[in-house]
Amino acid sequence: MKHLKILLVFLLFYLPVKIFSQSTPEQIMEYFFTIYEEDTDKAIDYFFTTNTKIDTKLPGIQAIKDNLNASRKLLGNYYGYDLATKYYAGEVYAKYCYTLKYDRQPVKMVVFFYKPDKIWKAQSMNFVEDYESDFKVVE
Repeated sequence: MKHLKILLVFLLFYLPVKIFSQSTPEQIMEYFFTIYEEDTDKAIDYFFTTNTKIDTKLPGIQAIKDNLNASRKLLGNYYGYDLATKYYAGEVYAKYCYTLKYDRQPVKMVVFFYKPDKIWKAQSMNFVEDYESDFKVVE
């Protein structure tokens, strides 16, 4: 019984630190993709919980989940992700574009982060079909 109490106390203090301790957009997204492999809805909820001003029950966030879940049925197996590009506007605003690798075709995911003070927060997430603007000539 004593071991169970110790375990519960450890989990109560460790899990919130693990969930909210990511301090850079890269760390937030690394943890996001760890969750994404198992449960896309939970991953999207995690992403938006990094910003306390965004309610994960908003219709727009549910629409992201619904559209992604419907698309995944057509896309087949998920094989991971690649960071395609990242842009910064000063030191407080960032845009990251990821390529999600599926059987049928890639999916472009664009996420924005904002750092009003000391902590990076999720700003928005979009799934985009237009890849042509990302191509560059390679010789």
